[in-house]
Formats: sequence, C-alpha cells, structure tokens
Amino acid sequence: MARRIALGLGVATVLVLSGCSSGASSDSATATSPAPEVSLVPITPIEATNLGGTPLDKATLQRAALTLSDLPADFDIVPDPVEDLGLAPAPSTSDSDKSTTDPAACAAVLAPISTQIPGSVASITKMFAGPDFTSIDQDSASFADGTAAATAFRTMQETLAGCAEYSGTDADGMTVSYRVGAAHQPSVGDASFSYRIITTSEGFTLVADVVVAAVGTTLTQLSATAPTPIAPDVLGSMAVTAAQRLSVPTP
Repeated sequence: MARRIALGLGVATVLVLSGCSSGASSDSATATSPAPEVSLVPITPIEATNLGGTPLDKATLQRAALTLSDLPADFDIVPDPVEDLGLAPAPSTSDSDKSTTDPAACAAVLAPISTQIPGSVASITKMFAGPDFTSIDQDSASFADGTAAATAFRTMQETLAGCAEYSGTDADGMTVSYRVGAAHQPSVGDASFSYRIITTSEGFTLVADVVVAAVGTTLTQLSATAPTPIAPDVLGSMAVTAAQRLSVPTP
C-alpha cells in the first residue's frame, strides 16, 4: 500500500504518515508544538555499521509491528484494500490521477522502505488514522544480510538529502510544496536517523516527524503527522518500542 494518501480538506492535500508510543495517553500523544519558522537543518547521511543476523519473514514482521494497543486513544487501523479487504490491486496508472513530483526522484521520500529499496526479503506496512487529520504509520523491510540493510539505510538518507525542497501536484492536480530537514531524536536500535517533512497545499500545512531505525538486517520507518508536530517524547517512546519489538520478535 502506498504511504502517501490524499485526503480531502477543501482544496488542501493531506499526507497520511505514522507514529506513537507504547503506553502513551491520548493527551500526551496529541500534545503539539508550533511548526518551526526557520529553515530546516540539512540532512547529513550517517552509516549503519555491524548490522547482521537472520532476516525476518513477513509473519514475524507483522507480529513485531505496533498495534492499536500501543497507540493513543481514538486511532483506528486503516485496512489494506488488497490484503485486508480482498479487493483487486489498484491500477498502476489512471487517466484521472494528476499527481506529479519535481524532481521525480523525490517521489521516493516517505514511500515504504520496500518501495524505495527493491529486493527486501519481506516487508509490511501498517497505517492508522486519528482525529483532526493526525495519522500514525509504520513500515518495515528485512534484507538478506547486514550489507544490504546498511546500503538501504544510507540510500534512504541520500534521497532525503537531495530533496530539501521540492514540489508536485496531488491526484486532483492541486499544487503541493515540501520541505525536508534533519530532526534530533535519540538513537534507537542498532542505528537510526530522524527527519521532518513540512507539507503545504493551498495554505494548509501538515508536519510529519519520522524515525528510521536499523535492527539487525531489518529497517523500520515510523512516522507521525498532524497540523502541528507530535510531542518529541511520544515519537521517541514509540521508536524505542518499535526497535525493541524487532530485536526480540514474538515467536
């Protein structure tokens, strides 16, 4: 399932992303801080070293993923139309789809890891919708060995570094602008990086905060989006939970 989903809000385009923490209360999860008025900090890629271990299969990734019990109140699962509802896959192209990205390479930003980096052994995507245009998503991909996982970890950062500012249109042809910069979440798992995306369309702004963590040969991408940023400690706690789940997956 594609990570970016257009939601109607007048003429605004809304991006659906991911995030939250185990045991977080509704109040703490929805606490926000003002969006930054200054330029975002450029992303400088870091290396993930000494990654290794046995890749996880899809069933194990599913069991290790965050669930509603790990999220704050008032969030619901967004079912996958194909896997959960049994619908036919959507066509890859549509005459009515007017979405574009400029530069084209930036269309990979926040796409599921398995979409950005083909060749993973197994992958999953979980999406949750909350109140007031908030959303929580997690996607994970397991690679054959530590070298492949480390390469994917760096490639994702290089894509972000080349997409500090870009633009595009949504499926209805509305103009959307994006700004991307580094964030400063504490490291989790074997290695991690964090970033922020500020998306604006027709005067409406959404802020997405994202953590990508490497745990063995598996990468997981966890993001939270809302009109104002998620509380940093909530995102941090969520990232810790996600990494711990992958380091000791449930049999």
